[in-house]
Amino acid sequence: MQGLKANKLKYLFALLALVLLVGVVAVVASSGGSSGRQHRLTIPQEPDAGKRTYALLLGIPQHGSTLGYRNAPVTLQFFGDLQCMDSRRVMLGALPFLIRHWVRAGKLQIVFRSTESDTMGAGGWFEFREQQTAALAAGKQGKLWSFIDVFYRDQGPEFTGYADEEFLRRIAEVAGLDMDRWKEARQPNEDWVPQIEADEAMARTQKLNSTPSFLIGPTGGNAYPLNHFSFEEPAVFDEAIRELL
Repeated sequence: MQGLKANKLKYLFALLALVLLVGVVAVVASSGGSSGRQHRLTIPQEPDAGKRTYALLLGIPQHGSTLGYRNAPVTLQFFGDLQCMDSRRVMLGALPFLIRHWVRAGKLQIVFRSTESDTMGAGGWFEFREQQTAALAAGKQGKLWSFIDVFYRDQGPEFTGYADEEFLRRIAEVAGLDMDRWKEARQPNEDWVPQIEADEAMARTQKLNSTPSFLIGPTGGNAYPLNHFSFEEPAVFDEAIRELL
């Protein structure tokens, strides 16, 4: 009788352990499935994004992170995170006017500065490094601005970690990059970290605590923060450029 009770207890303990194991497996599977779905988000793509980017930037020189002619008398520095929705609003709102009227005319050059903001709430530093490295590597082909313009046009939902390798490759293809050269330029990505950190250090020094932020000044001279009140309207930028010319 005592042996029968012992066997029953062993059976109950084994059954309880099995139930707990099944529960743990279910939780892990659910977590993994959620992560998988997160990276399979359908990112809405702007129709003809590549053609719009090409038309906007056609004929304008790009060197590294700079858009425009080297001897342009005014420089605007744009501190942005590629996953920042407000940076997108500026890139597709106010900046096209400046590009058409001032950059194309040789009066203004615009420098893109890497600054982590919204990506911090998604994949964090690793994802930020990968996406900024992808953009900087595009600069090796004179197409950083082509890359970031397409990225902003096809920007995904905030804080979802969508900017994976598949997404970055699609942006590079739409931007018209030579994919083999782009892939080679990205490696090792640690080589790009000092430039990314230098941009962020400049933002901290200038007390630019959010994206998008801007510095403007004479090319090669002292720059000052430019406070903007609308992401879509170029009036504040336009006025500042006219004062510097």
